[in-house]
Amino acid sequence: MCGIGGILRFDDEPVRREALERMVQSLACRGPDDQQILIDGQIGLAHTRLAVLDAPHGRQPMSNGAIRVVYNGEIYNHRALRAELQSLGHTFASDYCDTEVLLHGYRQWVEDLPTKLRGMYAFAIWDGEELFLARDMTGKKPLFFWHDERQFVFGSTAAAVCAGAGLERKIDPRALQLYLAFGYTVGPGVQAAVNELGPKQWMRLSPRRNDQPPPAGPIEDSHVRSIDEFDRLIAEAVRIRLEADVPLGCFLSGGIDSSLVAHYAQRELAAEGRTLKTFCMAMPDAAYDESPHAQRVAEHLGADHTTLTVEPNIEQDLRFLIRTMGEPFADSSILPTYWLSKAARRHVTVALSGDGGDELFGGYERYLGLRLMQRHRWWARHLPVSLFGGEQKTRSAKRRRFIEASREKTLAQRYFALVRLFSDRHLNALGIGPLAELEQVELAPPFLCDDPADAARFWDLHHYLPGDLLRKTDRASMAVALEVRCPLLDHPLVEAAVCTPMRQLVPGRQPKQLLRVLAARYLPANICERPKSGFALPIGHDFRGTLRPWLRGMLLDGPLQTLDLNRSAIEALLNEHDSQKIDHTHRLFALLSLAIWLDN
Repeated sequence: MCGIGGILRFDDEPVRREALERMVQSLACRGPDDQQILIDGQIGLAHTRLAVLDAPHGRQPMSNGAIRVVYNGEIYNHRALRAELQSLGHTFASDYCDTEVLLHGYRQWVEDLPTKLRGMYAFAIWDGEELFLARDMTGKKPLFFWHDERQFVFGSTAAAVCAGAGLERKIDPRALQLYLAFGYTVGPGVQAAVNELGPKQWMRLSPRRNDQPPPAGPIEDSHVRSIDEFDRLIAEAVRIRLEADVPLGCFLSGGIDSSLVAHYAQRELAAEGRTLKTFCMAMPDAAYDESPHAQRVAEHLGADHTTLTVEPNIEQDLRFLIRTMGEPFADSSILPTYWLSKAARRHVTVALSGDGGDELFGGYERYLGLRLMQRHRWWARHLPVSLFGGEQKTRSAKRRRFIEASREKTLAQRYFALVRLFSDRHLNALGIGPLAELEQVELAPPFLCDDPADAARFWDLHHYLPGDLLRKTDRASMAVALEVRCPLLDHPLVEAAVCTPMRQLVPGRQPKQLLRVLAARYLPANICERPKSGFALPIGHDFRGTLRPWLRGMLLDGPLQTLDLNRSAIEALLNEHDSQKIDHTHRLFALLSLAIWLDN
């Protein structure tokens, strides 16, 4: 795991070393073990390294003749690819460095290289004439870019790109709308002109041409998988992620996803006479604390478990995260993810996680809610919303949102009503303006599925997962140089789950039913039957208490005023939240994150 960056000049000007040094400084937290810069004519490459495999031979930028690479991630089938390339006549200098496989693989397969890779990655390869960039299938590793007529700048974070290009803070109005509406952006970011290469996309550039990446096509396969096949696929996905030359552990929440990952990892390590290290974090609020569940799972598996404690500073930590990201982020769970990563980093350098299970196997209540809405919206939409309200996680608040969504005409609009942070009414009140109807149609091609749960899952896999969840995990963990691996997002497993209809994954009314049946083979019944909890913190309560002065100062008298937002609308959100009339936790956090980004 690393941080990468680079500059390709389209003119006759040389790449300036100081620009690459600014990028390295911005990416330092992602790779504390080594920092290197290479300038070769029109191209300049920068790399900060977190050494996980073959430390003596993995320094980057790495070269093979005229071909040079900078790379962030892990290629889990690198040994098989190395053997295939050796059979084709390639000679390797290292013993098992996966970075060198990219160099020889590009020489052999050129732009077909990504189709051979099984792992998480973002990389850039310069072959002496053209620059080739690629990102993994689900978007686990980030790759941002910016260009004008003179140069192309890329990096692992928006902050690194801005540092390399010397960009001043400037807002993209459309991206700001999308950020406030959904809590994240996919593609163009809030920082004007900075884009993100999408999952499963690649881009090729030369000093004479700037090509746009081809669209990522859907996976087409109608084969229905059995539970036994999913059992084998998950076991294999975990097994190939256990290779490391540094200490490795597993995040364990006590939920189905992380518990299954821990089971397969412990089973594999136990066969070698080793014990898996597992970690969870104790939360001070019992309503948000999953550590007792994690402890029970660890004891059942025979893992070496550690319950971590932290002393967080929300203001300081959030400012640090937003600064290293170089973009606002509206999901408050980035804070506990950062705290867990920071505490775990004292014990391990690599951690497995259960990310992706909800999106692949139907873990969200909203999937079932859309099915119910399809049957019952004819009467549910007539219920008065004034009967319901309260905190975000209460049943009453969920019923209110269900009724509001039932009133929308199309499936896409109903889904957006369930997941949006700021509705068009809120955006109008802020003075930003609503998302255009045409834009909503453009955002919603998956909503042609017969099963609304399938449509919602398709959307989440292509937008919510890379734009929010994987972004959160990458930024929070790499801020402390911890590599997080996601077995449930292994390429063959993703293909199998995506091509299995939701009516098989979730045939009834319990989320993730197929995965629960599989988990029952290996885990205690009380774990398999546990409802989804989520990794959250009670920051909404803090917004009424200890954080209230800071929040009000940032939102009412701080940098948000530079956006010319309607101050009275923001004050109304704060007052409604204070009085507990409406829970605006997520909206206020989104605005706070935006204000911190502007303040930086």
